Order: sequence, then structure tokens, then C-alpha cells
Amino acid sequence: MDLITPILLILGSILAISGLIIAKKPDAKALIDKLSPYQALIGVFMLAGGLWWVLKWGGYLVDVFKFNAILAASIWGVIATSILLGALFGMPQIAKWIPGDSPAEQKAMELSQKVAPFQVLLGLIGLASALIYLLFRFNIIHIHA
Repeated sequence: MDLITPILLILGSILAISGLIIAKKPDAKALIDKLSPYQALIGVFMLAGGLWWVLKWGGYLVDVFKFNAILAASIWGVIATSILLGALFGMPQIAKWIPGDSPAEQKAMELSQKVAPFQVLLGLIGLASALIYLLFRFNIIHIHA
């Protein structure tokens, strides 16, 4: 999950900023169209990955700032954007899985609608956070204690 969550976040971020990408590179539309059918599934797994990272890093989320502020910011960014973009993209699928008309389904859809205006900003933050985390993870950027 150490690598899966940031990679899924990169894919989700590309979907979130697809309008910007297509505006700059119209030929990228074909590639983004291949990714779009998996948007809900990517969202569900991003949400799960973000929640898993909260459990994994839970006790260390504040302490990691003492170790390396850039790494800490990227971890916080991965967690927050994975959960928010995951909720945005995955809620329609999750709502289908919830049996009947439950208040949880309605609350989930409301959350999704509140996050939607910030999709591009979250996509940019998510993309940057995931890339920075992966650079640290593969020791391309070294952690100085």
C-alpha cells in the first residue's frame, strides 16, 4: 500500500485536472478517455488507501514534521487528497453498494457535492504530494534528519 496509494492518487489527480491537461495538450484526451471508465473504482481505492494511511501514520502524523517538513507535508497531502478525491470519484459507486435509501448514502453524496468545486485544486495538490512522496520513497530526494 506504500506505493499503491500514491500511484492511485496520481491517476486520480490526472482525472481531476483532466480539463487543464486537455486545454494544454489536446492530444492527451485519448489517453485520459482510456482512464475515465475506471474513475469510480480509482476513487473507491483512493478513499480506502487514504483511510489506511491514516491508520498507518496515525500516531506519527505530527511527529513526522520534526523529522522532515517536506516529507510530512507530502504525507498529509497524500492522505487528505486521497480521501477527498476518493470520496468525490468513488461516492457514486459506494452509494450503489449501500442497500436501500439510507441516510449514509445521502450524506456521502452531499460530501461529494461539497468537494466537487475544489476538484482541480485537489488534483494539483494530490499530484504534487504523491510525486514528492515517491521521490522520498525511492531515495531520489534524501531525508536529512
